[in-house]
Amino acid sequence: MPFAALLCSALLFSAGCKDWQVEQKLDVGVQKLFQPRKTPQQYMLIAVSSDDADARRDAVVQISASKKLNQEWSIKGLVAIALLESEPQTRCVAIRALARTGDPRATEAALKIINHRDYPPQEVWPPVAICRGDATLALARLSENRQVPEEYLEQVYNTLLERLKRDDDRHTRIAAARGLGCYQHADAVRALVDGLRDEDFAVAHECENSLVRLTGVTHNADVTGWEPWVAEHPDDFFVHAGEVPESRRPPYKNNVEKGWYDTVELMRWLWPGSKE
Repeated sequence: MPFAALLCSALLFSAGCKDWQVEQKLDVGVQKLFQPRKTPQQYMLIAVSSDDADARRDAVVQISASKKLNQEWSIKGLVAIALLESEPQTRCVAIRALARTGDPRATEAALKIINHRDYPPQEVWPPVAICRGDATLALARLSENRQVPEEYLEQVYNTLLERLKRDDDRHTRIAAARGLGCYQHADAVRALVDGLRDEDFAVAHECENSLVRLTGVTHNADVTGWEPWVAEHPDDFFVHAGEVPESRRPPYKNNVEKGWYDTVELMRWLWPGSKE
């Protein structure tokens, strides 16, 4: 067969395959369009029983976005997924959703995930770094919202302290530093000052943010500025807690001024002045 004929045959076959693929995608799209919408309860059944990891993840996303997130069946299911799901992304979605509920069981689940070695494997699936980071961030956000039950406060504080000092995942250390800004303990201040030495500046930056929140003082993430301050104020770390240092205050007082400030900054960025 001449080469031109072979080429034409191949092109026709390829076009036919493409047409078939397009038709197949259209069929799937039409089927999805006319399928009855699943309820959050149906999504929960998929999340805990499907063999397809993508289907489980999508189901948890749907539950987390539903208005029934805070219902008892939802929280119980999310706790089970957060503790026992083997697929990291699905597990992370469940952890984040739990944190948004503010339910006491969110704190308990996050603590179990981070301290998984204290529990048998059938109770907590060992977390990878991304899950550990999200669980630590959950504790930080629950602490910020004052949603940590009183009986867990000490354990949460000690867990955050330990993660900042010893975790090898940067996101976990960042979240731990953020969470420690909610606990007015002298050891938290000292740990945050030590955290300024972290080789990852994002961790050091979050340590500085928490130090500012706890003390009302800033040394711009400079450990050589913080160490003398700590030595000079052993008994009054928290006298100015919650105050914002002058250098950290925004140059506006309300939304109108902020809008004008942002506009001016944008104009300067678009049309910078001549260099001197």
